Amino acid sequence: MPAKEMLYDCEKVRFAYPDGTPALTEVSFRIWRGDRVAILGVNGSGKSTLLRLLDGLMEPTAGVIRFMGTPLTERSLQNPSFGRLFRQRVGFVFQDADAQLFNPTVWDEVAFAPRQMGLPEGEVRTRVADTLYLLGIAHLAERAPFRLSGGEKRKVAIACVLSMNPDVLLLDEPIAGLDPRMQSWLVNTLRLLHEAGKTLLIATHNLHLLPEVADRVLILSEEHTLLADRTLQEAMEDTQLLVSAGLLHEHLHAHGDAVHSHLHGHEHHH
Repeated sequence: MPAKEMLYDCEKVRFAYPDGTPALTEVSFRIWRGDRVAILGVNGSGKSTLLRLLDGLMEPTAGVIRFMGTPLTERSLQNPSFGRLFRQRVGFVFQDADAQLFNPTVWDEVAFAPRQMGLPEGEVRTRVADTLYLLGIAHLAERAPFRLSGGEKRKVAIACVLSMNPDVLLLDEPIAGLDPRMQSWLVNTLRLLHEAGKTLLIATHNLHLLPEVADRVLILSEEHTLLADRTLQEAMEDTQLLVSAGLLHEHLHAHGDAVHSHLHGHEHHH
């Protein structure tokens, strides 16, 4: 059986903001084609920063991120051949859909990336039509994105990424702010995309989401280090690990004279 293709190789990655505040410290891991990886951690642990680094939107302060063997830097992305390859293969869905929607209509929004890549207009039209149909939002094609509901905006944001047919999907807190019906739709869509061969990296602190979208977890500590790189089952069985990462906490409850402790997950909603 052939070895899986390594997509990302992250070695001792550090990132600090201009004022010196650390966001990531000595983070090392690898991602292979077809992986389903959840990046776990409490708010402020560095999940969103890590996704932005993996998308080439920022460069590590120290260490190196390689994509298919090539260091992911501003300079390498300016190389026409590598930059085009990377942008075709990697797509990023932001937590806030409004951050990536800016065109006058949904159609123009979904067509934007293929047009930027210089694809023939006929192929652009085919990709847009197919993607809108796939996500069940063809009826929104002529609507203005800013007039859509939160769930509709999330679908359009995902459509913008899928129109490029990337191999890798980076998603930042994908179910944040969605109602249960939309959460179910998104989880099912991610399952189908993985079955179609997509590699998924999903930043979240929602433990209930994990069995549906991940086989492996990277856990970031509140000190911005990589606390663990485990299979999902190993991580979920290690209660102390989840407590130390701030993903579970202990509540004490009094029942008469007896005091019982229960573990709770941190399920924040935005």
